[in-house]
Amino acid sequence: MDDTSARILVRALGDHQTRARRSLNLTPSENTMSPLARLPLALDVYSRYFFDHMRLFGSWSFYGGLEPGRIELEVLAPLLREAAQASYVDIRPISGLNCMTVAMAALCPPGGTMYTVPVAGGGHMSTVAVAARLGIRTVPLPMRDHHDLDLDRMEGLLRSDPPDLIYVDQSTQLFPLDPKPVRDLVDRLAPAALIHYDSSHTNGLILGGALANPLERGAHTFGGSTHKTLPGPHKGFLATNDPRLAERIDGIAGDFVSHHHLGEVVSLAVTLVELRQCGGAEYARAVLDNARTLAQDLHRRGLEVAASDRAFTDCHQVWVRARRGTDPDRAADRMFEQGLMVNKLSGLPGLDGTAFRLSVAEATRLGAGAAEMSTLAGALDTLLSGDPRDIAEEVAALRSALSTPRYCYGAAEVAAMGAPREMVDLMQAIETANAAG
Repeated sequence: MDDTSARILVRALGDHQTRARRSLNLTPSENTMSPLARLPLALDVYSRYFFDHMRLFGSWSFYGGLEPGRIELEVLAPLLREAAQASYVDIRPISGLNCMTVAMAALCPPGGTMYTVPVAGGGHMSTVAVAARLGIRTVPLPMRDHHDLDLDRMEGLLRSDPPDLIYVDQSTQLFPLDPKPVRDLVDRLAPAALIHYDSSHTNGLILGGALANPLERGAHTFGGSTHKTLPGPHKGFLATNDPRLAERIDGIAGDFVSHHHLGEVVSLAVTLVELRQCGGAEYARAVLDNARTLAQDLHRRGLEVAASDRAFTDCHQVWVRARRGTDPDRAADRMFEQGLMVNKLSGLPGLDGTAFRLSVAEATRLGAGAAEMSTLAGALDTLLSGDPRDIAEEVAALRSALSTPRYCYGAAEVAAMGAPREMVDLMQAIETANAAG
């Protein structure tokens, strides 16, 4: 029997794991989960279904996931309501894009009108296409200075073409949009319109208390993916304080999501428990501090960092160009070779050509502070300047200093909680496998 495919599979996984243990990931849409949050993805729970049929129908139909199903009902939902400051949450969306689809379908009727952030203003590249498939007409929100809404033009737009939904969907952002001035305009000029805030990139900063809660700032609903600044599994959630909107979301989510992935549900519950119990507020503040520190250091070194006139960033993202004369494509390849995983993009708001959209969320999760940001800035400067020096060992040493996730439980703490030996052993194996080599 030919085992070529198996050999390729095993070798590619091994190569990736080896590289990951010697590399730092600076990609804004990625983060690293804690060892305990990874555990449900390796245990039997990952293979099971859970539907709350006892509540819905008075009896169980699926029995395989009843024990972990308690985690969804008794741990995840209450913690998410608390962290999101929301009376109603829905944790069925299985990804950020699935979350987007559910939100649009629930909040905007077919044939309705939806305002959305244009891609040139940092909007998600899939929003308009998803809306078109749902029969929703989209109108770009007017932007000012690439990072802010033009409220004067928006006032005219609300008068001439009032929307059913305003979908605030920045994925490329330095200064997260504030829904409060939008809500003030909507209440005055288009009171039937709803505001949904897609917080996929900033959920860890919002739930950790470092950024304002969108519901408190006027959004009717908010939510998104759970694996960016929120260091959880690939999943999504929606939150609201309006019972009518919660009912609409519930109805659509029931149609658009069947099995909502019990392993990821439990993993998200772990992430929220750790966010609450293991310094989530400190982590969220550190992300903001580290982003500004990295941006300032890169700027001092003479690199072109976006928004230098307004303190660079108010979230986890930092945008920087390669030095003049350095090919950004080659620089990106060199970063990969030297152990820095980056996000190279064209058309970042306000930046012509190719630049780098970086995030400090994962490095912060691994314990980085100001000293590590300075070391990282030096490594980035070398590679963004076209310097041919080999700095792989320098990057690996930095990664070794940031060897395991912080702001989370360790195996010894989980053992003290009464976990069975096989769970503790597996968690220790995960800690070892993901520590820097």
